[in-house]
Amino acid sequence: MQPQQIFQTKEEYAYQMIRQAILTCEFKPDEKLVIDHLGIQLGISQIPIRAAMQRLQAEGLVHIIPHSGAVVSPIRPEKVEEIFSLLEVLEQTAFRYAAEKITQVDLVSLQELVKKLDAAADQVDFKSWVGLNIQFHRQIAEISDMPLLLEFTHRILDEWQRLSNCYFQHLPPLRLLAAQAEHHQIVLALQTKDVERLQEIAVTHNRQAGQAYQNYFPTAKQKS
Repeated sequence: MQPQQIFQTKEEYAYQMIRQAILTCEFKPDEKLVIDHLGIQLGISQIPIRAAMQRLQAEGLVHIIPHSGAVVSPIRPEKVEEIFSLLEVLEQTAFRYAAEKITQVDLVSLQELVKKLDAAADQVDFKSWVGLNIQFHRQIAEISDMPLLLEFTHRILDEWQRLSNCYFQHLPPLRLLAAQAEHHQIVLALQTKDVERLQEIAVTHNRQAGQAYQNYFPTAKQKS
């Protein structure tokens, strides 16, 4: 865990550092988190770490066991279906409102992101592709300018990031290429404000992605 920014409080520092370690799978599902060890790693006392753990438990990222400590929450195979089912619903709304509010600056930014995603897919650089893909979907949610939707989308994409980092070192190249074709279609539909097409893509993009991950999950789990 290496800090990338300055935090206002020790609790916020502990929260962000532990949270990031969970999302990147530095701390793996079902791994026990020892408060004393975390204190040494982070260079702070137990009090802010315990407060951070309470926040992480509220997010479902850890389970606190009385008189024992905490463990990183497990990831079940059914989590894949849950993630993409929720994203499908959220993105139907996000895409519709983003089409109304998108600016030329937003479009250029999304087009640049898609170029970077194309490059990562061509190189089969799945780790980079995952980070860029999450950024792409978050940016569209931000363009929709709906705070609650953005909050829910952030939460689901965090779950997807953890799932990907822990269990999927790669996906079949054909799925990456298909996903990229869909990303291009999303940007084009946003540019032309084709809401009907965006609704179709929100469904197919998430269902096909969900199916690909569900098919791959057992194999990935055995290799982890």
